[in-house]
Amino acid sequence: MDVDSLLHLYKNTLLGDVVPFWLNHSLDYEYGGYLHFLDRDGSAYSTDKGVWIQCRGTWLFSRLYNTVEKREEWLKAARLGYEFVMSHGFDT
Repeated sequence: MDVDSLLHLYKNTLLGDVVPFWLNHSLDYEYGGYLHFLDRDGSAYSTDKGVWIQCRGTWLFSRLYNTVEKREEWLKAARLGYEFVMSHGFDT
């Protein structure tokens, strides 16, 4: 596969499969932040939340919003993670 074909494949997979999966299944509107422990069907098998995934999700959705397209759903998802980290993330 040439580079252009790979770029097309990766972009389509990211925007057509990966990001929609996390948008549809990981956003926790009840308690904030992102659910991380998800089965392939998107059902959560644990509600534990680590700081790493909260920051990673915030970065991902912020990056998509700022570099790919100004989609309101990405901005809302980024804010959800940011607010969770600012409220519940702490250093001991």
